[in-house]
Amino acid sequence: SIAFYILSFFLLCLSWIVFADRIYLFSAVSLIVGFISHTAGICLRMYIMQRPPVSTLYESIIFVGFITVLGSLIVEKYRKNGLGVFVATVVGIILHFVSFSYANDGETLGMLVAVLNSNFWLATHVTTITTGYGISLIAGLMGHVYLVYSIVKPKDTKVLKDIYNNSFGVTLVALFFTLFGTILGGIWADQSWGRFWGWDPKENGAMLICMWHLMMIHLRLTGLVKARGYALGISFINIIVVLAWFGVNLLSVGLHSYGFATGIAMNITIFTIFEIVLLFGLFFA
Repeated sequence: SIAFYILSFFLLCLSWIVFADRIYLFSAVSLIVGFISHTAGICLRMYIMQRPPVSTLYESIIFVGFITVLGSLIVEKYRKNGLGVFVATVVGIILHFVSFSYANDGETLGMLVAVLNSNFWLATHVTTITTGYGISLIAGLMGHVYLVYSIVKPKDTKVLKDIYNNSFGVTLVALFFTLFGTILGGIWADQSWGRFWGWDPKENGAMLICMWHLMMIHLRLTGLVKARGYALGISFINIIVVLAWFGVNLLSVGLHSYGFATGIAMNITIFTIFEIVLLFGLFFA
């Protein structure tokens, strides 16, 4: 799947350089073939393990990648402007490479810890919240695209308006999944640990994503920010998602002990600094 995603990305870039619709078509076909392979891998994993594919960090990365590609394909189906293909390939490639670092030992089909041994909650809460992660990343990358395009072609208001509206629509969908997934997580926590909410780092991270989406929606609806300001703000959701998804695991506190990870603090720091510098640079360019 990653090979086809990379091929799709380069074909898309080539189609923008030479303005060839046929090359764009080949790019879209390559993306779809990669997505089919991606889907088949997830389905095989579900069949082998007899559980939803979201029980480890490795599985969540692969699944979030699947969601981002699927969501981007839906955007592309209705917009047909290359934006969906671009977002799908970029996020798909990046998350595939990130997943490699969690599969160094070659064994990713591990046994579940006791607290996760519930197919019902894995299929509801975990699937829903990770879907929210994926759709949030789509919205964030669309914000990046808007900022870049507003510099390259500032007078192309039609395309800029389409990107702006697309990112807002995706933000609404992302809010639904993250908010609903957080509520389901609270119910699961009440059944497993006897409390609906305990200010656990993972719980706080999920709530932070919801609050960021709500803030950006409020800023747009009230007119407090315009298109470029909204694009800048929603782009920062990528940092929020990474901190909620990976960053809180570095704290080594809370009941989500099965999600602890080490050796990624520097990577998260570099990513955060890079995003802040890039986004403000694009905004003030």
